[in-house]
Amino acid sequence: MANKTIKKSETEQKFTLEKLKQNCRKLFGISESTFFGATYGMTGKYTVTEMKTYIEEWKKKGVK
Repeated sequence: MANKTIKKSETEQKFTLEKLKQNCRKLFGISESTFFGATYGMTGKYTVTEMKTYIEEWKKKGVK
């Protein structure tokens, strides 16, 4: 029997932006207003890992 490697991102559950926003302080250590700014214009469902990566990149951009 061959071993099948499953990537972590393939096994993670995806959540709506609303559900992630409700738990943003616990999950990402940010306020709801920061979450709103980081996700402005986004739609769809995301894993916690995907969103965490996106927020970290967004925070690095700074203000123009």
